[in-house]
Amino acid sequence: MLLSIIGLIDIIAGITLLFPNFLGFYIGVIMLLKSLTSIVGGLASKSAFVLLGIIDLIAGLMLVLNFSLPWVWLILVLKGIYSFVVGLGS
Repeated sequence: MLLSIIGLIDIIAGITLLFPNFLGFYIGVIMLLKSLTSIVGGLASKSAFVLLGIIDLIAGLMLVLNFSLPWVWLILVLKGIYSFVVGLGS
């Protein structure tokens, strides 16, 4: 269940990157905190969570600094959909 909530946060952040709004800064801060936990957890377990954390870090920085690259939102939304589906299945 927690993984599906994390997936929803990714989807919301991806949509916010595509359509900037007034919540972008706050969602960016949430993404930065989420990226910190993913990177630390990935380094501790030597797994792929480091790469996923780096994606979250890039998205969080873009939201906080209010700029976007045209393709990052797609990666974030796809990662969010995958996390949401896996979270519901487990």
